[in-house]
Amino acid sequence: MEEPSPAADTPRRLAVADLLLLRRPTTGASSLHFPSAPVSTAHSTSPPRKKPKLAAAASSNPASKPSTAPFAPISHPVLLSGMLSLPSAASPAACRNSTSPSSSSPPAAASVCCCILDFDPAALGREIRVLAWNYLPSVRLHGTAGVLEVVRWCLVEEPTPAPKPAFLATIPLKCAPKNADLAARNCVFGVLRSVSAVFSMPRVKSDGSGSSVGFLAELICCGCRQCQKSPPKGDQGHNFEAVKFLYFIESASTWRPVLTWLVGKLVYISGLKKQMVSVREKASYTMLVSSTKTTMAWGPSYRVNLPSDCLPENCGGVYAGVITGIFMQGAVVELDNAVWLLIDDQELPPSHSLRVGAVISVKNFRTINLKLSWTRIVLLATCSKTNITVKYFSMVDSKTYMKTESKSLLGKFVESLDMPARFWILLLISCFKQKFTKLFSDKEILGSQNVCF
Repeated sequence: MEEPSPAADTPRRLAVADLLLLRRPTTGASSLHFPSAPVSTAHSTSPPRKKPKLAAAASSNPASKPSTAPFAPISHPVLLSGMLSLPSAASPAACRNSTSPSSSSPPAAASVCCCILDFDPAALGREIRVLAWNYLPSVRLHGTAGVLEVVRWCLVEEPTPAPKPAFLATIPLKCAPKNADLAARNCVFGVLRSVSAVFSMPRVKSDGSGSSVGFLAELICCGCRQCQKSPPKGDQGHNFEAVKFLYFIESASTWRPVLTWLVGKLVYISGLKKQMVSVREKASYTMLVSSTKTTMAWGPSYRVNLPSDCLPENCGGVYAGVITGIFMQGAVVELDNAVWLLIDDQELPPSHSLRVGAVISVKNFRTINLKLSWTRIVLLATCSKTNITVKYFSMVDSKTYMKTESKSLLGKFVESLDMPARFWILLLISCFKQKFTKLFSDKEILGSQNVCF
């Protein structure tokens, strides 16, 4: 047998523009070499392994079975590279509300929204090599770009020698160049607790009315005077008690993917200005707002217990698990065959990576314990502070869920119910669809061709 030539193992170059031409879920890697499995002998006496509990439950649950074919693999090694950047203001809402930036390659028009594992903010503005990836084409028409799931990646040019890591690492974020704002002198240091979705809010300008686009970030800040003047040198000797809300507005609204990744970590944000915000003409609040001088640095996760409100109606907590079932266009998600996640907030669209078999982490939710005579159900209801991140992608299912903007009469009725009743009615509707989908159309079952919840 002849040895393969070195050229056979050289991965082919793949540009982002080539990626957008794919019309079916595809997976690829820069290397197709895997360690060989040990050869079993005929006289092996090892007992057969038991079927995992999760796999056994998934095989018996119809909702946990993948509804679409798995990803189509590329049979030869491919290498994808591009410049990693923040999503632009013209990007789709699902991309601006995602947990990772976007990647682009020349020409500049060829860009794709990314969901990156082991994301590092230092990679922003630099070229990366994607060593293993999954691509999900858009379910919408008109050639809209899909989502690139980055499993493994590396920087094209590593700094040599590697600099000594500091306590706080500066994030290369850039605002649109405007006139310098002398009032932006405030700074905060604390633990990032939550990040809202990007939203539009009307505001009054000197030349008329308008609207601003941005998001809110909640921090538990240190109240010492030293941290309010200069960046700290370490995480010792701080007293995190004061809760502050920051409003990232206009060009800074594209920072949300980075802020979402920083939830639970120490951040130092400078170049903020104080601004009065009125709510429904009834109350006014002083809030810290981003400016063209705003900069941000981040540090390690803070493991000391922070002050929290344990009231049931407040959001909090962290839960990580495997998705074992998805119902009603991703509005109801089953985790570990034991916990139910109700994605109720319409400003929190389900991620393209929420698929059966994926491992996700949910931060900040309302916990509802439903104690019934025959069972006990743990329900996690999302809120405006909820963040959902993907820890491992699913390779067995490639279906994505798309929500429409318009509300049907059934959707408005479901929205008017309280959380437990809303959960039960969504499961009931899902059971009706699975039971009668071969006999009746969705319009006959639900009363509308396109029902949105």
